[in-house]
Amino acid sequence: MEIITWTKSFSVGVKEMDDQHKKLIAMINRLIEEQHTLTEPETIAELLTGMTDYALEHFRAEEYLMSEYGYENQARQVKSHEEFIARTMDFMSSTEIGPNILSKALLEYLKSWLVGHILNEDMQYKAFFAHKGVS
Repeated sequence: MEIITWTKSFSVGVKEMDDQHKKLIAMINRLIEEQHTLTEPETIAELLTGMTDYALEHFRAEEYLMSEYGYENQARQVKSHEEFIARTMDFMSSTEIGPNILSKALLEYLKSWLVGHILNEDMQYKAFFAHKGVS
């Protein structure tokens, strides 16, 4: 599985959000790169939990910014964020993680969801925040 490479096309024009997106990408890339070398279930669980916790932190920051500036599509974003967390938790609890096993389906989901979310949903607020002078 290919890692995610950050390009300018991912930039939503808000430095804090871009920095957080870069960190999420780095976390997913670490899982992708180490999927065959991770041997301890506890290590895998720690990495996934850390990524999920950071995603929650990012979602809260993003939703706060949306609320602060009256972004009209906030409810759709919140729903998407909630669905991501629920689905990721389902993967984590339903996938048996053993030695050298990190669900390919989970990695594909994390990668495709984050890329799709940034390029489609988050990109929708780029012009909104630029108009509000948020960078």
